[in-house]
Amino acid sequence: MKNKIAAALAVIVLAILFVVATNFYKKSEDQKIENLSASSSGAPFVRDHSPSFGENKNNVVIVEFLDPQCEACKAFHPVIKKVFKEYQEESKLVIRYLANHGNSKFVVRLLESARKQNKYNEALEVIFNTQDQWANHNNPQPQLLWTFLPQTGLDMVKLRSDFDSNYIDGMLNLDRNDAQSLNVRGTPTFFVNGKMLKKLSYQSLLDLVESELYK
Repeated sequence: MKNKIAAALAVIVLAILFVVATNFYKKSEDQKIENLSASSSGAPFVRDHSPSFGENKNNVVIVEFLDPQCEACKAFHPVIKKVFKEYQEESKLVIRYLANHGNSKFVVRLLESARKQNKYNEALEVIFNTQDQWANHNNPQPQLLWTFLPQTGLDMVKLRSDFDSNYIDGMLNLDRNDAQSLNVRGTPTFFVNGKMLKKLSYQSLLDLVESELYK
């Protein structure tokens, strides 16, 4: 009987030690990532090629690792729009790409071509709103986006020309390397001043942004 009790206590102690060690490791990794945000260049969170929006009067940088073919990115898009709309003067939103799906690269090329006409957000809105059509699991047809994007007011002749000459492999490779260095494994993933958003919800994102604004 005593041996059984001792064995049970040993298991409990080991379980507690495992939880403590795991939490310590997670905190240590989080701290390492946050320390990276002190870089004067903003790397690896921000790169010169990254689309960015906002006036950033309070030096709060929201970074989103995004895949335009990702259903979760589409679902969370209204949330980031709502939070950023509240604090677009105080903060900056930076988009990084993690192109994990089959047609993601094609769509990123469209987005980057639309950015040349200052229509990035309008194009992204259409891409997400029609995602269930062009990214249908059984029959993906990314070419359909050429028929959806005119509603943004884009010059489609220029868009096609820019698309054909827009080589983004270097950008995507650097974004992927930065994602790996930041332990980003999926999309969407958010950082606010180097702190990773742990839960994808409006309140969690708002709380993290406001904690940086008012600290």
